[in-house]
Amino acid sequence: MKKKEIIILASVLIVLTIVIAIFVNRKVSFKEVKTDDYVFTYDTTWKKVKGEKGVTLKHKKSGSKLNIQCMVLEDSYMDVDLKDIISDITYGIEKQNEGFKLISVLDAPSDKYDSYSYLYEDDMEQALVNVYKKDNKVVIAYFSCESEKFDIVLDSVDNIFDSIEIKTGEEINLT
Repeated sequence: MKKKEIIILASVLIVLTIVIAIFVNRKVSFKEVKTDDYVFTYDTTWKKVKGEKGVTLKHKKSGSKLNIQCMVLEDSYMDVDLKDIISDITYGIEKQNEGFKLISVLDAPSDKYDSYSYLYEDDMEQALVNVYKKDNKVVIAYFSCESEKFDIVLDSVDNIFDSIEIKTGEEINLT
């Protein structure tokens, strides 16, 4: 009887070791993107792909895309609140995506920056556009995904959005 118990215990330990090894190997790591205008991190469920402007990421499983780009405004806009220029920015976004309908607008998706968030949808997709302003820089983060997969990927997108750091002024290295 003891030999049978030892074999069962050994089998359980082997299976447990295999399961732990699988989870350790599937560990998600993070990568950082640095441009002259902004920095952000993303997890390895995303892949950096060639885009027209800014930085474009493609989600490996859902196929959704995330594009982050920066507009540098004239210096006269440095002290202008985002609410005073947001209609011009959203007009350009909506012109490029005429098939989408605006579902909701949220103020301040970011505690760090003057910001707005817009949710659009069409028959097949949803798109979330976050706009952030710091000094004379406006960062636009555009996420689009099939409607049925949108909520599944949204946590990962929110983590990317939360990691955005807008660079302004001169950086001084004290080390």
